[in-house]
Amino acid sequence: MNLRHTQTVTTHRSLYGRAFRMSVAVTLLTAVAAAQTAFSQSSNDAMSLLLDQNRQLQAEIQALRGQLDEQGFEIKKLQRDSLNRYTDVDQRLSDLEVAAPQIAPPATAQRAQGGTPAVNQAPSQSSQASPNPSTRPSLQPAVLSEQQLYQMAYDSVINSHFDRSIAEFDQYLGQYPEGRFVTNAHYWKGQAYLYLERFEEARSAYEIILEQYADSSKLPDAMYGLGLAYQGMGNIQRARQMLTDIKRRFPNTGVANLADTRLLSL
Repeated sequence: MNLRHTQTVTTHRSLYGRAFRMSVAVTLLTAVAAAQTAFSQSSNDAMSLLLDQNRQLQAEIQALRGQLDEQGFEIKKLQRDSLNRYTDVDQRLSDLEVAAPQIAPPATAQRAQGGTPAVNQAPSQSSQASPNPSTRPSLQPAVLSEQQLYQMAYDSVINSHFDRSIAEFDQYLGQYPEGRFVTNAHYWKGQAYLYLERFEEARSAYEIILEQYADSSKLPDAMYGLGLAYQGMGNIQRARQMLTDIKRRFPNTGVANLADTRLLSL
């Protein structure tokens, strides 16, 4: 009887131990499954977060690209407006030079000789033969030819016919090396090279003004063009030096403001 009781107790304990171990195993498996589920859920949440961030970054990049395109357009527009302003000023200066009186009026000439102008005096044969004043008889044919040749090249550059304008400016400079528009011809020739991105040739054209026509009103504009040419050549240090020199030598001017803006982008 005692032996059977002992065997029963032993069997009970064995079964209880197996049940306990199975319970622990089930608990561990449940914990592992829960951990796996939590990890999977956490991974899914992390992946969703990364996807959301990626979509947000793509949207921001697209917005930045749009802003860059707009700024690029505005820069090109500002460059064109700047060229038009210089063109307008140059045209007005050219018109003033051409329209300047070359001879004194007859009445003025008579007063200078001590006489008085005749009233209702019949015009002389020479005065009748003279052309209409609108034809500017005081201008010599050579001056008219110089003006026409320069104007032809000038019209080409402002209409963006840059290659043709370079050839026409070369023709002008060859025929009139000491002409009235020599400095302007070198400047606009440099501008044409600059728009064609032929920066070495643009540099040479602008440097002629700096070296030979340093007292010209085109000097600050030529210096600015030279700075852009250096930038196009990749010589950022020389570009900075030139633009800084413009601000120092010509403060509170339009070209100094352009130089200051350009420096911010270098």
